[in-house]
Amino acid sequence: MKKLVTTILCGMLTGLAAFSMPKNAGHVSAQAAYTYQSQSGVSASGSHTDSSYEDAINTMVANGTFDRSSLTDAQVAYINQKYGEDPEAFSELQKQSDYNSSPSLAAINTGSYSHDSQFDGYDVIDGIDISRWQGKIDWKKVKADGVKFAIIRVALRTTESGVLEADALYKENLQGAIDAGLDVGVYIYSQAISTAEAKAEADFTMNLLKGYDINLPIVMDFEYYTGNTGRLARAHLSVAQATTICNAFCKEVESKNYTAMVYANKSLLTNDVNSNAIAKNYQIWLAQYPGWDSATGSIHASFDGKYSYWQYTSSGSVDGIAGRVDMNFRYVKKPAAVKNLTRKTASMLSITLKWNKVPYAYGYQIYRLNKETGKYEKIGKTTGASKTTYIDKDLEINTLYSYQVRAYYKLKDGNYYGAYSTPVHATTQKKTVTNAAVSKKAETSLTITWDAQTEVSGYRISRLNASTGKYETASYVEGASSNTWKDTDLNCGTSYSYKVRAYYVEDGKKAYFDYSNVATGNTKPGKVSDVTVSATKNSATIRWNPQVNVSGYKIYVKNDANKWSHLKTIKNKNTTSFTHTGLTGNKEYTYSVIAYYTKSGKNTNTDRSDSVTVLTKPAAVKNFKAETIKADTVKLTWKKESNIDGYRLYVKEDAAGSSWTKIATITSAKTTTFTQSGLTSNNGYKFQIKSYRKYNGKTYTGESVTTSAKIIPQKVTNVKVKSYGSKQLLSWEPIKGVNGYYIYRYDTKAKKYKKIKTINNGTQFIYCINAKASSKYKYHVTAFNKIGKTVYKGKRSAAASTVKTTQKVKVACGVLNVRKGANTSSKILTTVTNGKTLTVKGIRTSRGTNWYKVSFKKGRKSYTGYVSADYVNLK
Repeated sequence: MKKLVTTILCGMLTGLAAFSMPKNAGHVSAQAAYTYQSQSGVSASGSHTDSSYEDAINTMVANGTFDRSSLTDAQVAYINQKYGEDPEAFSELQKQSDYNSSPSLAAINTGSYSHDSQFDGYDVIDGIDISRWQGKIDWKKVKADGVKFAIIRVALRTTESGVLEADALYKENLQGAIDAGLDVGVYIYSQAISTAEAKAEADFTMNLLKGYDINLPIVMDFEYYTGNTGRLARAHLSVAQATTICNAFCKEVESKNYTAMVYANKSLLTNDVNSNAIAKNYQIWLAQYPGWDSATGSIHASFDGKYSYWQYTSSGSVDGIAGRVDMNFRYVKKPAAVKNLTRKTASMLSITLKWNKVPYAYGYQIYRLNKETGKYEKIGKTTGASKTTYIDKDLEINTLYSYQVRAYYKLKDGNYYGAYSTPVHATTQKKTVTNAAVSKKAETSLTITWDAQTEVSGYRISRLNASTGKYETASYVEGASSNTWKDTDLNCGTSYSYKVRAYYVEDGKKAYFDYSNVATGNTKPGKVSDVTVSATKNSATIRWNPQVNVSGYKIYVKNDANKWSHLKTIKNKNTTSFTHTGLTGNKEYTYSVIAYYTKSGKNTNTDRSDSVTVLTKPAAVKNFKAETIKADTVKLTWKKESNIDGYRLYVKEDAAGSSWTKIATITSAKTTTFTQSGLTSNNGYKFQIKSYRKYNGKTYTGESVTTSAKIIPQKVTNVKVKSYGSKQLLSWEPIKGVNGYYIYRYDTKAKKYKKIKTINNGTQFIYCINAKASSKYKYHVTAFNKIGKTVYKGKRSAAASTVKTTQKVKVACGVLNVRKGANTSSKILTTVTNGKTLTVKGIRTSRGTNWYKVSFKKGRKSYTGYVSADYVNLK
């Protein structure tokens, strides 16, 4: 037999963790006490008298010496009881024992495998099959390890009692595999011995799959329990009976639009079922674990029949799963082309297609010819290999359609598509309404008539939507003889277009015939509709819907006598708005619009439109002022406004980035003052006021007015006066945000403090005074804020007296020049660096800059010179 050889890279994983049972859903480790909870809720537990059996079995598994054939009947019965007659209990315990005997596992790509010649041209895809016995699985790691698909046990039939049960971890495994991006199929471990049981197993399995998107087959795991025991082995089915049972399962699965498959080992497929008969319609999953064939230099299956999956070992290793796992190959190529595509039936609005089944397909895609593009476009799909019909609905009557169908396999890494079928052509079944016309016209209605038809159920009238350009259903008229309809509640002087088509009721649905000719008519001009108005403080804008068959419009406003006064005539019929200017704020205005049209050389007015009323916005508040009355308090005042409901006040700090905050809503128009306390910022504040009026359920707000205020500064602190030669240096702690400072010196003759200096710089904190060091004075410093011509002075500082002292300064920059004189053009004597301490000998002011006369040593040399006060700090 010719073989297609695929060489797989070798690799070994060692030191893997021992196999463990799932630790949820009522299960614990296979090597610990175990209670199996069946669906009926009855617990099957080992009693204290079973401890010797459990110890013996755990010891055999742990030592790697477990062997089904060496167990006593009592031990076998104990295992059946302990694991709830799970048909995979013995094989999984054997896997665990084998692993403990030889913990080095075959990695997913271990060995070299060759594939039967029937798979020439096929893609070979790696996968696994698992159950609750693999415990908690990290599916992302499984995917990353190269696994493309997983077939997951979701159910089983117990080996003795024949009860159907769900796998304890099927939900977690299904969701995990799907979320990880694997292709997923499922299986049930069958012990069915009749077609009724086979169908029940299929239905039980499919019921568990609700809400899960699987794209691989639902599998009947048809095998004997260990040692050819269990109810299936004891049934001694004939080949024909076993084959019928397998086919019954698959047929039931595919009747629900899934794809079915049968799993069995080589011996069972060869001797106990007619695998060729099954393979004609359903896939076969072969289980065979061959050894190395030195003749071919590979590992290969020796089954001569047809199969689609090959389980080639039960001793594989995959990252994310502890212990040994079953490994599989899947063989895939494009499905066969769909054959015998035909029209099954056709009605007035639908066509039903049918075709021959393509065995093994996931589903089918249906394409219909787009006559405009000349290309076939997908219109639908079916799921399940046996779903071989499709109904194309909502078609046009008496129209020819062309179709193609193709089968496909659905895979996460990309679908496999079969060739398109030969096209089939089918035609739906006709009647056309004639002589549609607008027969009567009124201001708000039009009457449409048409020629009555025979053998129809009624008529649908469609009206053109001018905004979308599409005809939309306006009404239905029942009865073949009914041939008139009145469209009411229309806009006056407006053009409308209609089409009429007959319909026939088929199976509770309407099948429509061709449309009639277009019938167009204009309603008579009437009063202008949808008039609206909006306003500012001194204007109002009126808008309305355009009218057809009119010459223009007339705008009216109610005067002070509450009578209509003509405001404007608009002679352009396409103009649909007008703005009335020069209005008074906070006043009510009412408007209406009249259209006029020319008939027999005379202008005729339509009825007056519905009136619309608007309130112009209130005027801005006048004389809004702010007065600082305390250190942290500002009083706001304004002029009373008439015909309003109140005022809204806002505040923000007079600094970049600050925003307005509402501080009060005053609900009385008579109130004209408000006091805001708790102010702290020397930057000052801005205040805003808006008047408001409530009218017809809306609130109208006037324009905002803004004013400013500064609070009274804090008392200046830390005032000091020090004498240096012919100068005295006054210093203090600066106050953030103030505009400046006043300096006062005590006049001993006048016996009071007199202002000697105004400093208009809020950040300055020293001032040099021309006064001899021997002179002793007292000083005060007062901070001030200023808005316009108003000055807000803080309290005077504590008095500071002249102190003759030795003052030290420290250099506060990287390198500072020491000059011969007190200016920047003077000769540089030397430089000093950051942190150097200098002794102040005097102070001089030059061109607005204070200079300290300093002395210091640098190395062994002494210096006396001048440094700028801007680059040193007083110590």
